[in-house]
Amino acid sequence: MRFLAFLFTTIICQLLLAQAPDAYHNALLTQLQSEWGLAGGTFVLPPNETTLASQRAAYGCTVTNLAPAGQDFSQSVQLDIATQGNNPWDAGMFWSNEAPLQTGDRILVVAWMRISPGSGSTGKVSLFAEDGTTYEKEIYLTADLTDTWEQYLIPFESGSNYAGGEFNLGFHLAYQAQQVEIAGVNALNYEQTVSLDDLPTQYPVTYPGADPQAPWRAAAHARIEQHRKGDMQLTVQDAQGQPLANTEVRVHMLRHHYAFGTAVTPRRLQGNPQYDATYCQHLLDLDGQGHGFNMVVPENALKWRAWEYNYAGTPVETGQGLQWLLGQGVKTRGHVLLWPGWQYMPDDMEPEGNNPAYLENRIMGHVDAVLNDPTIRSVVREWDVINEISHVRDLENALAGQPGYPTGREIYAEVLKQARAEDPNLISYLNDYEVLSFGSQTGAAYERFKEFIQQAIDGGGPVDGIGFQGHMGTNLVAPDSLYAILEDCHQEFGLPIKITEYDLDGVLEDSLEARYLGDFLTMIFSHPATNGFLMWGFWDGAHWKDNAPLFYQDWSPKPALATFNQLVFDQWWTDTTLMTDADGKVSLSGYYGDYRLVANPAGTPLSQDFGFSEALDTTLQLGVNTSVDVHDQILWNAFPNPVSHSLTLTLPDETGWGVSLTDISGRIWKQAAARNRAVWDLSELPQGAYLLVLSHQDGRRAHRLVLKEN
Repeated sequence: MRFLAFLFTTIICQLLLAQAPDAYHNALLTQLQSEWGLAGGTFVLPPNETTLASQRAAYGCTVTNLAPAGQDFSQSVQLDIATQGNNPWDAGMFWSNEAPLQTGDRILVVAWMRISPGSGSTGKVSLFAEDGTTYEKEIYLTADLTDTWEQYLIPFESGSNYAGGEFNLGFHLAYQAQQVEIAGVNALNYEQTVSLDDLPTQYPVTYPGADPQAPWRAAAHARIEQHRKGDMQLTVQDAQGQPLANTEVRVHMLRHHYAFGTAVTPRRLQGNPQYDATYCQHLLDLDGQGHGFNMVVPENALKWRAWEYNYAGTPVETGQGLQWLLGQGVKTRGHVLLWPGWQYMPDDMEPEGNNPAYLENRIMGHVDAVLNDPTIRSVVREWDVINEISHVRDLENALAGQPGYPTGREIYAEVLKQARAEDPNLISYLNDYEVLSFGSQTGAAYERFKEFIQQAIDGGGPVDGIGFQGHMGTNLVAPDSLYAILEDCHQEFGLPIKITEYDLDGVLEDSLEARYLGDFLTMIFSHPATNGFLMWGFWDGAHWKDNAPLFYQDWSPKPALATFNQLVFDQWWTDTTLMTDADGKVSLSGYYGDYRLVANPAGTPLSQDFGFSEALDTTLQLGVNTSVDVHDQILWNAFPNPVSHSLTLTLPDETGWGVSLTDISGRIWKQAAARNRAVWDLSELPQGAYLLVLSHQDGRRAHRLVLKEN
C-alpha cells in the first residue's frame, strides 16, 4: 500500500510538473504582459518544450532536434525537406490540442521560425490552425523565411468547438527543397476575456520582388505600354460634318475596357429595400472624381441555393440592383451556375445522388431558369458557369461509373453546352482557387484544374475564359511567379483569364497590403491574356473575412485605396487636351476604354463618345446623339505573339464579324468570316509586322502581330 501511495503521488507530481510552464513559456507570458498588457490565458498545447518535442507529428521530412543558444527557447527542431512536393502539405509537422476550445474563444498562436543558416537564401512555410477531422482552416498563413529567427504572433477567433485532440496546430513545408528551423510553438486561449483586436499581431513578412528596383517592374511596365495602350487618330467634325480646324478638344476616358471590379451585395443597391446610399456612392466614386468600378459580381445572390431560397435577396431584387448598375455604366458577371458540392446545391440533390437522371434534370432546369430570366439575361453576359471543379467533387463522385459518366466529370461539358444553347452570346468561364495563391505552375491543384478544363473542352463544352480566384491569404506570391502561372495557362489554352476573387488575410499590416495590391495589379495588368481583376468585396462592412482591400467598417479609406486609385485612375488613365490641325485631326496614344471627346466651338460645348479597343482611325461628328454600349468589349485574342507559324484566334461568338491579316502596306494576306475559335497556318508568310483586323458593320479593331522565324 505504501508503494502504491508513493507511485500515485509520483505520477500526480509528474503530471503537475509537465503542465506547469517551463522557463520558455514563463518568459513568453512575461513578454505578453510587458509588451502588450496581456495577462492570463490558458495554453492550448502543453507549456513545456520537452513535452512538445515528444508529442509533435512530422512527415515528409527529416527531423533533427537542436539546442540553440541565446534565445528564450532552449529547444528547436530542424526539418529537412529533400524535394519540392506537388502540394505544400506533402511535408509537414503538427500538434493536436490537449485543452478544449469553444466557439468564439480568442486564441493567440506563437511560433519562432527561420531558414537554417547556410542552407539557402530564403525559405517558405505555411502556418495553420485547423479542424483535425475536416481540415477546415481557422488560419492559414504563409511566410518567407530568412536565416534570422523571427517571432510570429497570430490571433484568431475559434469558429468551432474542439474537444481535446480535435484541433491541429502546425506547418506545411513542401514549397521547395529547404532546411527550416522552428521553435517556441504554442497557443494561448484567452476565451472571451479580451477582444480579438486586443491580441497582438506580429507577422514579419515580405515577398520576393518587393524591392522598388526589382527587375520585373521595368518588364511589366513595357508590357503594359505594349498591350494596354494604342494609337488613335480622330477627325473631329461639327454637327454638319465640317472639320473643326484649330480647335481645342479634350479627350478623356470614361471607363477602362479592362475590368476593374468587386463583389457586391445587390440588396444594397438602389431600388431595393436595403438600399445603402453610401455603399452605392463608393461603388461609383472611389477617387472623389467620379471614377469607380466598371464591373461587379454578386457575391451570393446568383448562387443556386440563394436563387431558390432567396437568402441573398429575391431574383427580382437582384435584377433591379444590377439593372441600376448597368445604367451607371457598370457591367455584371455571373457567379455561379453550378458549384458541384452538396452544400452548395439545393437540399434535394444529395439524397438523389444515385439518380443521374434526377441530378441532370435539376441542374439543366436551373441553368435554363437563370439564363432565361429576362432581367438577369439582359444584364449578365459573362458567367462562372462552373466553380471549383478541381476541389469540390461531390457531383463528379456521385456520377462516376454511371452510364455515360465514366469519370463523372462529363457533366461539366454538358452544362457548358446547355448554357450556350440557352444563351448563344454567353461568355463561359471555369473558376477555381489554389492557383495564384500557391505560386507555382506545377502545383497539383493547378495541374488538376488544367486537366479538367481540357476534359471539358474535349467533351465539346464551350469554354471562353478561365477564372483564378486570387484569395491570396498571406501567401504573397512573387510577381514573377504570378506571371509564370499566367503565361503557362495562356500557352496551354490561349483563353482570356480573369482574377475573380482577390483578397488578403487581415493579419497583414495595412501598408503591406497596399504595397502588394499595387504589385499584384501591375503584374496582372501587364499580361496580355488577362482581361480583368475583381476583388471579393471592397468594404469591411460586407466582406467574408472582414478584411476588404479598400475601406474600413466606418468607410474610412485603407492605404490600398490610394494605391488602387493611383494606378487605375491616374497612371493607367488617359485625359488630355489637344489642338486639332487644319483638317480637324488629332493624334494621341491612350489606354483602351470608353472615351468622350469634348470641344467648345463658338462657346457651345459639344461632345461625342466612342470606344477604343485597338488602333483606331475614325471620324467623330460632335452634336450627334450616339453612346457607347458598356457591353461593347469584344472577346477576342490572338496567340502566340510573336508567332512563328501557327496562330490561334479566339473570336466573338456572334455573326457579322470578319477577320483579316494585312501587312503595313495594306496588302491582305489572309481573311475569313470570324466566329468562335480558328487556327491559321502562317508558315508561308514573310517575317515582319502585320495588323490583325477584326471588322464589323459598327467598326473595326486592329491588333499588331509580329511574325518571326521559327
